[in-house]
Amino acid sequence: TLSYLLYLIMQKLIILNTRKVKKIKEILIKQFGFFPKHDYAFLQNEKNRIFMVNKDFGRIDLDKLRIDRFGLYFAEHKDNHVRLSKEGAQFLARMAKEEKKELENVFELDEPEMRTYFKGQDLIKDLGSEARLILLKYKKDIFGCAKYKEGKILNFLPKIHRGEVIL
Repeated sequence: TLSYLLYLIMQKLIILNTRKVKKIKEILIKQFGFFPKHDYAFLQNEKNRIFMVNKDFGRIDLDKLRIDRFGLYFAEHKDNHVRLSKEGAQFLARMAKEEKKELENVFELDEPEMRTYFKGQDLIKDLGSEARLILLKYKKDIFGCAKYKEGKILNFLPKIHRGEVIL
């Protein structure tokens, strides 16, 4: 509908076409060995943040709703990598589990590392010489995505999620 298109324009969101979604899919498969089969639409803002929505969202009459945000903040797309948001990493893990697929580049943290990470600090950890994006796991749960580079796990955890008491 026209109101829906105006809303996307006002929010400076673009609907990603099949070619761009395919590129994101290829990158995620290369990085983590998986992309969900479910049929979602992806929107991108001017900061290259990707939001995921149900494809039926076009049927919603936006004139009757007051909307602050649209969809799940899934990832940030830059160059040839896709850095998943905390929620995007959790969603990817849940979908992989449902489809009985094993994710790649998942690294489990112990309790002291987890506490350090949630304080907003980088972690010194040897995961090899290759710089890459990794998924972080504590016990059975994937809780985020980080960049590994030169012996460090770089902390991308937003300040709103940081804290001393996490367990």
